[in-house]
Amino acid sequence: MIYFGDILFICGLHLAIAVSPGPNTVAICCSASMVSRRAGLSVAAGVVTATGLWAGMALLGAGAAVARHEHLLVILRISSGVYLTGIGLRMLVTPPAWNSPRACGQPFLLGLLTALSNPVALAFWLGTFLTAMPPTATDRFYATIFALIILQSTAWYFLLAVLSSSTLPGRVFGAARSLRQIGAGTMILIGLNALIAH
Repeated sequence: MIYFGDILFICGLHLAIAVSPGPNTVAICCSASMVSRRAGLSVAAGVVTATGLWAGMALLGAGAAVARHEHLLVILRISSGVYLTGIGLRMLVTPPAWNSPRACGQPFLLGLLTALSNPVALAFWLGTFLTAMPPTATDRFYATIFALIILQSTAWYFLLAVLSSSTLPGRVFGAARSLRQIGAGTMILIGLNALIAH
């Protein structure tokens, strides 16, 4: 039996995490505003794909595996911290090729890896998300939750890419440079926090 209260609660939790500013938001906004709407949408597609992978792994028992082997969580957090710090440093060091499709490398891969290595996502999918699931959840309940999470992720991240490419003056050099520096700083801080907190 599907409990609509549980569905609303879990989807609300996920939406709160999705709309909170973090590495996913930075990657999408920077790509959409500084490169192109298409690049932003590609990054968003990578983030949605990673969301599906996280949700699928969590529902298939990844949380239980990590709980039994705590060193896996440490390895995941260290990997996340190294990746995000590296992306941030690369954004600071590499001169941007404004308006070039290559300015953010492989946009889909950037979105995928950023979302997979997000420490907040790691904590959410392997902790909060699983804790919120009702103990009597059925396969139908899991399928419904999975579909709704993909739907709301797609709606939010694609909207974010479109709005960023339309309203942020990223193609103006000064604004784009500031946005890139803020984004790089955010990635580095989140990455360092993941490394220190492990």
